[in-house]
Amino acid sequence: APTLAVLTALTACSSSVTDDRPAAATDQTEAGMVEAPTPSGNVPEVSRPGDEGRGVVLPQPAAPLPDGYVEEELFLGGTATRFDAVDPPDDGTWVATAAEDADYRTRVIVRRPVDAADFSGTVVVEWLNVSAIEASPDWGYLSEEIGRAGHVYVGVSAQAQGVEGGDTLLAVEVADDAAEELDAEANVDGSGLKNIDPERYGTLVHPGDAYAFDIFTQVGRATTASNDVLLGGLEPDQVLAIGESQSAMFLSTLVNAVHPLDPVFDGFLIHSRGAGAAPLGGDLMAARTGEDAEAFMRRGVTIRTDLEVPVFILEVEGDLVLLGYVHARQPDTERIRTWEVAGTAHADAHVLRSILGGPRDPSIGSILGCDTPINTGPHHETVQAALHHLVRWAAGGAPPPEAARIEVLGLDGPIIARDDDGIALGGVRNPLVDVPVATLSGDPPGGGGIEALLSGGGVCVLFGQTIAFDQATLLARYGDADAYLEQFRASAEEMLAAGYLLPHDAEQLIAAAEENRSLFE
Repeated sequence: APTLAVLTALTACSSSVTDDRPAAATDQTEAGMVEAPTPSGNVPEVSRPGDEGRGVVLPQPAAPLPDGYVEEELFLGGTATRFDAVDPPDDGTWVATAAEDADYRTRVIVRRPVDAADFSGTVVVEWLNVSAIEASPDWGYLSEEIGRAGHVYVGVSAQAQGVEGGDTLLAVEVADDAAEELDAEANVDGSGLKNIDPERYGTLVHPGDAYAFDIFTQVGRATTASNDVLLGGLEPDQVLAIGESQSAMFLSTLVNAVHPLDPVFDGFLIHSRGAGAAPLGGDLMAARTGEDAEAFMRRGVTIRTDLEVPVFILEVEGDLVLLGYVHARQPDTERIRTWEVAGTAHADAHVLRSILGGPRDPSIGSILGCDTPINTGPHHETVQAALHHLVRWAAGGAPPPEAARIEVLGLDGPIIARDDDGIALGGVRNPLVDVPVATLSGDPPGGGGIEALLSGGGVCVLFGQTIAFDQATLLARYGDADAYLEQFRASAEEMLAAGYLLPHDAEQLIAAAEENRSLFE
């Protein structure tokens, strides 16, 4: 069966490459100011791929383009720098120094408004996820908000696996009865772009994930320095970096070690990271699968607090215990905000729906062999609200609202504190958890923490659960459908006023709740 990634694709003119390297930069640590050589500050050359090969291989999920948008694949290349860690303390105030350079050529997917008048001024740059195949989970979660707001999206093949192929953290088998449909709509080959279509992508070169931090940074720089070719002439006001799961762990390292040396991005959305951060040498696979994997996932690396740009950390319920994020919790600051979202899983039905279409149905997990209904919780709605707040915050506006953390019992073997229905206590909440018709959980069936993820239990451990209430429970709880809907609308209005929901998403949730009338009949 084919393999599907569910976690966590350049014009004739090109910009010139800058060879001037500043002599030194400074990085603030508790011990004082430390001199550290900087990266090159290169602007990559931008070009269009030719007509060779089978056409663009899109990262998945390739959610539909918003109305009025155009999609382009472009190649970027130049010289990237890898970094050595002088001091990587757990509090995030890493000191790094630029080391060797290497040539690279990678690709990006640009999705932008056709009409410049529709452009918001914000560019959202996603670090594509390579946990199974090269994937764009945050495009799947955020495409509606990006289109509504008029942002530009840039997806970057930042890591070597997406270009060159190689081992992945996950292998996801698609059920045979779904394979034909997926093959017609999505590329599910995990062997790397150069192997998938050597005619189109044979000129790409990736020197390894130690260089991924600078490659990604250079793409961010190119959105402004080469906007004429990369963005079709659109002129950005701010450039934000986003990444989910494995990509969030790489972004955590970029924030802690590389951004202070080369501050290109105006803000970061770190989405569903674990407790650890990717090694600066780039070998997250070894850290995540080696003998010390459990210790790595419990290490608890926080985000540095001395940055001049905002960092929004969004964690779903399933990340806290399963990925060990509880060990990396940190207080909010003027420049750091964390939301932990109750009733949500690391991946969910919305991810699969963005590939296959159809309703938000917990049975959709069967295409991956998940034999229990997967999570249908308020994940993508909350991520969209988070991006909305980050855009305003990075532009000098108010920070996102603070939020209570999810209640966790213990640390050695932590578990989520739950109410009598099995729904998590605390955290960012919305009507799906406060006026429920089902228990929504980020835990895998049977429970379990980091060890459940490391035991080779398969991808379904990441998809959580939806356990529907029976009709007797619904009637005892609400009385009738009208009372249920009244409570649901009131909760939606409360969460909208608090800033945890956007108007469009609140309306969609209420419309879906209206369809639940049949549950009471």
